[in-house]
Amino acid sequence: MRKNIFKITISLVVLSSLLVFISHIDLKAVLKEVTNIGWNLLWIIVITGLAYVLATAGWQNCFIEKPKRTSLWQLFCIRHIGETIGLFNPTSIIGGDYIKTVLLKPTGTSEQEILNSVLISRFLTIITQFSLFGISGFWFLMSSFNQNIPKQLLAVLWILVITFFCIPLIIFIILKKSKELQVASTLSWKALRKLSIRIQTILNAVLTFHQNQPCKCYRAYFYFFLHWTVGALELFLILYFSGITIPIILSQFMDMGIIIIKSFGAFIPAQIGVEEFGNKILLTSAGIYTVQIWLIIALIRRSRQVFWIAFGFLAYFGIKKGGILS
Repeated sequence: MRKNIFKITISLVVLSSLLVFISHIDLKAVLKEVTNIGWNLLWIIVITGLAYVLATAGWQNCFIEKPKRTSLWQLFCIRHIGETIGLFNPTSIIGGDYIKTVLLKPTGTSEQEILNSVLISRFLTIITQFSLFGISGFWFLMSSFNQNIPKQLLAVLWILVITFFCIPLIIFIILKKSKELQVASTLSWKALRKLSIRIQTILNAVLTFHQNQPCKCYRAYFYFFLHWTVGALELFLILYFSGITIPIILSQFMDMGIIIIKSFGAFIPAQIGVEEFGNKILLTSAGIYTVQIWLIIALIRRSRQVFWIAFGFLAYFGIKKGGILS
C-alpha cells in the first residue's frame, strides 16, 4: 500500500513539474531554432549522450561489486531515469538519486551498496566539476578574454578559480589520511542536524571507498572528469553552428560556470529561467553580447533537454517491461 502511494506521489510531482516546464517553453521558437540548425542537432544529442555514457561508466566504477544482470546500457537507463526525475522533482538531485536506489534493488545488489555508489558518484561528479572549472578558469584568466571582466570582479574570479581548483586536491589528501567519522550531530536545528549527518555519511562512504578501492576511485574520477569535458562541447557546437568559433577550453569554462549558477536554482523544476540567466552572464564575460545568441543557446538546449526527457520516460517503461524492475 505504502509503495503504491509513494509511486503515485512521485508520478504526480514529476508530471506537475513537467507541465510547469512545458508551459514555460515557447514551442514555436524551439521548433524554429531546431529547423534552422537542422541535422546538426544530432551532433549535439550525440555529444550529450556520450557525456551521459561516461558518467554512467563513472558510476559503474563506484560499486565495489558490479550489479548482477545489469549491463552498462541498463545502468545508463537507470541513471538517466534518476537524472530526469531529479530535473523535475522539487527536491532535485536528492529525489533523483533515491529513484536510482529503488530501480537497482531488483538486481540483487545490497541496498547499502547501491546507496554508497550513488553517494560516491554524486560526490565525485561535484569535485570533478570543480577541477574542470579550476583548470579552464586558469586558462580564461590568463587569456585575453578576461578583458571583458571589470577589475573588481576579476579579483573575485581569481579567488573562486583558485578555491575550486584546490578543493579536490585538499579533499583527496584528507581522504588518504583520515579515519572514518562517527556519524552524529549536536546541532539543535533539525534541518541542519539532518544535513550534517548526511554530509558525514557521504564522507564516510567516499573515505572507505577511496582507502579500500583507490584504483576504482581514481578511475571513476577520470570518467566523471571526461563526462564534464565532453558535455561542455555542446556549448562549443551550438556557437559553432551559429557562426561563432571560440576555443574549446573557453566553452568548457563557460559551461562549468553556467552549471554552477544552475546549481543555485536546483529547487526550481527544470531550472526554468536559471539556465538562461547563466547563459547571459557567461556569454557576456566572453565578449558575446548578441541577445539573439543567448536565445539560440537557450532554445537549442531546451530542445536537447526535451529529447532526453522523452528518452528518460521511454527508458523507464522499457526497463519495466524488460523485467529488471519489480
